[in-house]
Amino acid sequence: MKLTQIKYSALMILMLCMSNAWSQQEYYFTNTINNPYSVNPAASGMASVIHIEASGRMQWLGYSGSPRTMLLTANGQLKMKGKETKTSFNAEDKSFFRNPTRSTGTVKHIIGGKAMNDAIGPFAKTSVYGSYAIHLPFTKKLNFGAGIGIGWSNFRINQNRIVLHQEDDQIYNEFLTASASQNFLDANAGIVLYGENFFGGLSMSQVFKNKANFGGVDTGNYFERHFFLLMKYKFKINEDFNLEPSTVIKYLKNAPLALDLGARILYHDAAWFGFQYRTNNAFNIQVGANLIKNFYISYAYEFSTGGIRISRNGTHEINLGIYIGKKRNTKKEINEKTEE
Repeated sequence: MKLTQIKYSALMILMLCMSNAWSQQEYYFTNTINNPYSVNPAASGMASVIHIEASGRMQWLGYSGSPRTMLLTANGQLKMKGKETKTSFNAEDKSFFRNPTRSTGTVKHIIGGKAMNDAIGPFAKTSVYGSYAIHLPFTKKLNFGAGIGIGWSNFRINQNRIVLHQEDDQIYNEFLTASASQNFLDANAGIVLYGENFFGGLSMSQVFKNKANFGGVDTGNYFERHFFLLMKYKFKINEDFNLEPSTVIKYLKNAPLALDLGARILYHDAAWFGFQYRTNNAFNIQVGANLIKNFYISYAYEFSTGGIRISRNGTHEINLGIYIGKKRNTKKEINEKTEE
């Protein structure tokens, strides 16, 4: 096989990868509406707690090389000028507790980070990002924030999952070994506007629009910028239940605009059941609850309503998280009450 033929073969593989084989190049979770920091570096530190979440998404179970995505995020406010930013959270140590309340009316400096691994077939991407955000009072009940994340990504081809027509093609194997991985710096950025019951965020990922370059092969493809618009509002139904409708709009150049419409019912703001419809003919349901003091767990199942529903059946997503707040000083509280 000639070297030019090798390059064209590699080019075809990469073009398939960089096109709509993923539908979009960036990962996306059903739980994004509940953890918007996963796609927006400004959507951090809205509550006065440290928030850590681990997520896993497994698509098209039963098929070799099906998509797998793992994500770990963490963020929290910085302590400024002796001011304690964390507040007591679930101070009563309840095993079924309310979600943390977003705080407004103050200036916040927030740091965070996320690590991700996304794989489909022979292709995989690993990324690590750190972020900084600042939130300023817009009104007493609304805060405006802006944030940026900077990080490293590695995009690679898993040679063990590629089947060659001519297995002993030494030139091809040498070329693939030398060009099967690409490292690059990238960034994401976003803005948010939020209150106790309202959240709106606009963000962009893969800001630098790096060119896909493997071993000098001009793929003609880029890691395209992705845009996300998230909005949700919580309505009080009664003392026990709240309704939270949500909208997620995703835009990628040369791809159809994707719209997710959903809502969730919250019981005592501690357990929830939700659903979401995607314009690419997908529907998912989600259940979750805050359990075991500061921990929570949620599960989502997604299925297709379109013509390829058989091959897309069995998408599962699980999220495990923890809220860390300031420890309760019961001795101080007793002293204060005694003085009164």
